[in-house]
Amino acid sequence: MRLMIATENRFYEGPSGRIYSDTVCNYQFWRRYLQVFDEVVIFARVGKIDKEPTKPAADGAGVSFYRLPMYVGPQQYLMRRKQIHEIAARATEHADAFILRIPGRCGTLLWKELRKRSIPFGVEVVGHAGDSCKTSGANFFVKNMLRFVSPRQQRLECRQAAAAAYVTERYLQKDFPPGGWSTYYSSIDLYEDAFITEAQLREKLARLGEAFEGKRPFRLCHAGTMAAKYKGQDILIEAAGRCLREGLNLEVVLMGDGRFRPFYEQKAAAMGIAERVRFLGSVPPGQAVRDEYDRADMLVFPSLTEGLPRTIIEAMARGLPCAASNVGGIPELLAEEFLVKPGDADDLARRIAFMLSRREVLERAALQNLHKAREYRYDVLNERRISFYEQVRQASLTFNSRDKGKGRIYGNE
Repeated sequence: MRLMIATENRFYEGPSGRIYSDTVCNYQFWRRYLQVFDEVVIFARVGKIDKEPTKPAADGAGVSFYRLPMYVGPQQYLMRRKQIHEIAARATEHADAFILRIPGRCGTLLWKELRKRSIPFGVEVVGHAGDSCKTSGANFFVKNMLRFVSPRQQRLECRQAAAAAYVTERYLQKDFPPGGWSTYYSSIDLYEDAFITEAQLREKLARLGEAFEGKRPFRLCHAGTMAAKYKGQDILIEAAGRCLREGLNLEVVLMGDGRFRPFYEQKAAAMGIAERVRFLGSVPPGQAVRDEYDRADMLVFPSLTEGLPRTIIEAMARGLPCAASNVGGIPELLAEEFLVKPGDADDLARRIAFMLSRREVLERAALQNLHKAREYRYDVLNERRISFYEQVRQASLTFNSRDKGKGRIYGNE
């Protein structure tokens, strides 16, 4: 059976014809669906790049792309709207089963075509449409219209789905209840080597003494895309500057890249802390990222909007204390004492100062985080994933055994 997955992620074709992503959505990510389906087709925007990246490709054996023209933002979408809709109208001919990763325009485009034909589908709910609109680059009028329309659309898609899988345990389900079978799991893959060992954790906690004794600066880290501004790197830089002015000896390490990197570099320079902020660029997923977490004393993640961030879970698995924004599903991961108001650099600076002045708080957070991260082990989450895939497969088999034009709508109206 061939599965089509609609995703809002943007992809790029290199000179070789291979497809790449700026996010974690490489071939390894899509391969998980092949546990149940024979082929996977990604319904997504694909642009062109002149230079072949060195990172892993997104396509491969059993994984291909159904390409929409590249657009960024409402204006470019409207300019290409006719072409986009013509391509989307033919999409249902190219697969037997369908999953929409929502919220997002691509998911809604495919949803419209599925509804016209009464074809069942599943949804993977990876974020909140209302939160996403807050960080949109659209003008004031369009942004406010989207904040009203987009959550209603997301609720409709969840209600009509044959099966729904959420990245949060409670947060997204509250605003977007399922109309049928549902489960929850993160999109993260945490194998045993992702977890810090007891010996490594003891050594890591012992090294905290060097920072508390003033022998080295505290190291704060952040990992996230710089292709958009919602990951909060600018808020972290501003908070770090305030902490440094108050006499805290610290440095910031930023993993990630994108078109707004110069903006963050200029912000650090303008605040006079450029020598205290290191930009590592894109760091290969896996051991290289884990090594950075192991060298850090604290993850700071002041994102403006999230579903359930993989970054925090990965850092927790390395026994890393975390401070993060009180948005999305993050309160399902961290205690209230480690949460800050989104977009508030002063609140973040106070939280950083509090944590870096109390060694016992950092040690307690490290142990709590490691324990919590074990709830997201690969074996635990993959069992739920497979159950969801099987629900979508069965709904599709039932539908495909009848005349497609006479199929009923799954879920509630």
